[in-house]
Amino acid sequence: MENKCQGCGEILQTENPQERGYAKAIEHQFCQSCFRLKNYRDFKHVRAEVNDSDVLDFIQSFEGTIFWIIDLLNINQSMHPGLMRSLVDKNVVLLGNKRDLYPQSLSDTKLLHALMREMNQFPLSFMEVQFVSAKKRETLQGILPYLEHGDIAFVGAVNAGKSSLLNALLGKDTLSVSPVASTTAQVMEIKVNDYTLYDTPGLQNESKLSHHLNDEDLLSLAPQKTMKPQVYQIYEKQSLVIGNIGSITIEPIDQVQVIAYVPVVTKRVKPERVDANFKQAKEMVIDNATYRKRIWPKADHNVDLEIFDIGFFNIKGKYKLLETNFDKNVEIVFRRAMI
Repeated sequence: MENKCQGCGEILQTENPQERGYAKAIEHQFCQSCFRLKNYRDFKHVRAEVNDSDVLDFIQSFEGTIFWIIDLLNINQSMHPGLMRSLVDKNVVLLGNKRDLYPQSLSDTKLLHALMREMNQFPLSFMEVQFVSAKKRETLQGILPYLEHGDIAFVGAVNAGKSSLLNALLGKDTLSVSPVASTTAQVMEIKVNDYTLYDTPGLQNESKLSHHLNDEDLLSLAPQKTMKPQVYQIYEKQSLVIGNIGSITIEPIDQVQVIAYVPVVTKRVKPERVDANFKQAKEMVIDNATYRKRIWPKADHNVDLEIFDIGFFNIKGKYKLLETNFDKNVEIVFRRAMI
């Protein structure tokens, strides 16, 4: 009988240390990668190859309640096209995760309105929308009644926090959790009393940024406490730089305010100093970066730039120029301001 790792769901094997699911003994509960992740925060070998089609087939055939987990810092990244199609006509509870990373001054009502504005482009209906956090177990009280009415599947895009929420809900630290995309390898079936919970692998997105960052930088993208937004008043053409990953350049008409909802430090520099700052960067650094420059349209409303895997920049005010210059592995979404 095959044994599976209780952390990631991979089938355990003892033959090849370089392959997924390796354990020193077949009767162990965790593969070596999950063991190192849990005890040493080693992310290097926990990424799994996930077949999106298999996950979507499971979702389409699932007849219980689906908890769709979205990352409130990366809302558009959470909207995987195949998942959106699979959720049509399903019993879906939308869980906005990582609510604790936003300041309390941002009301749930305002956040809900902004979220629903993004969702209106899809033919989806929700049984309920709740804001939760794996770091604050009391925020999970509202989902407990659903557990009394049948099986639950936790679904979502990579790094939305499905396994973290399940661990918090169960009061355990069993499922493997890391800032690396696709830590969960297979659909995980968890029996609890008279019902079953399912943890599904994260669905892939366009961004491959996390594949190129070191462990320390990955940790910085998974903040453990409320972020303090970084606020910039832009009166002349200036650039905001993130390590050597990329830059945002803004030339205001009069004045532009930029609020960075990102867990990493951004630097404000003159545009002609961007390349020098890329070369001097010590954090958020990737090797052999290849940059792609894009000019974004002017708008008569406030806008956001969501940088997949990082967060978003809220831009208030009119501008002559809005330009990004990011590594080719970074996906960017331009949208009407969420908040």
